[in-house]
Amino acid sequence: MKKIYLLMALMAFPVLFLACGSGEAPATDEPEEVEETEIEVVISNGLGSWDIAEIWVDPSDGAWTDNLIDEILAPGEEFTVVLEEAGSYNLWITDEDGDTYTRYGVEINQRGYEWEVTLEDMDDWGTDEVTVTIENDLGDWIIWYAYCSPSSDSEWGEDRLGTELLEQGESVSFEVMSGDYYDFMVEDEDGDVYTLLDEWVDEDGFLWVVDLSDMDNTFESEIEGSGGDATVTIHNGLGDWTIWYVYGDPSDGPWGEDRLGSELLEPGEEMSFRVHSGQDYDFKVEDGTGDTYTRWNVFVDTDGYYWEVTLSDLD
Repeated sequence: MKKIYLLMALMAFPVLFLACGSGEAPATDEPEEVEETEIEVVISNGLGSWDIAEIWVDPSDGAWTDNLIDEILAPGEEFTVVLEEAGSYNLWITDEDGDTYTRYGVEINQRGYEWEVTLEDMDDWGTDEVTVTIENDLGDWIIWYAYCSPSSDSEWGEDRLGTELLEQGESVSFEVMSGDYYDFMVEDEDGDVYTLLDEWVDEDGFLWVVDLSDMDNTFESEIEGSGGDATVTIHNGLGDWTIWYVYGDPSDGPWGEDRLGSELLEPGEEMSFRVHSGQDYDFKVEDGTGDTYTRWNVFVDTDGYYWEVTLSDLD
């Protein structure tokens, strides 16, 4: 009998054990939130005596956007750029003398990236004199003026033709320094203007065959340099008086070139030119009698500026 009781007790033991462990399953821990770490690009100035004036960091598959620093980065200092996502990036540094230091297609992951910019990183764009040629392919129209200047310049400079004229098929050649962007402009006998902007000139030089497709459709000028993003329009509302000269220049600088060139602005007509937005400009026109009409310190944003010049604007 004792064996029977013992056997029954042993059989009941697992049931009791299971009963004690019954009920709700223990709660599992919630998955921990993974904290997203910022992707930092650290630029250090290792240029010795030269300050860093500009820093550009942009995705390799896009265009350059904006300079990221407001103040100079002195030697020994560093600047941190925070990226939104990992990927391939281009980095562009400019020092106080305008020398550039670039790295293209840099793969930047979650660990970020560090670059101590040294003089060994300086870009060698080349500094040799090369030949630039402008050829007339305008058919019956003769080229009277030809200009070429670095895209960073605010003025066109001297007429490359001097006292010469370019007939159909003729050309003019001159020397410039390689390794820079240049703007080109010619004007024909009718006063029509043809421009070519932001052309890179390398050690092979450059040839521009000017044809009618290069004509500016609305007599727009970018004398202020490449990349003007705002349109200024001047309308002659002077009644019987013709406008002979039009000026539009930054308020902190002198008057530049006449925007009309060899053109005249008859009553009721208007002309447009491009400037860089985000700053104050002074505008002045002069009529055929020598009277001037001026507006000072006009802030021009990306919407541009429209001025109908009337007799009430007379200085």
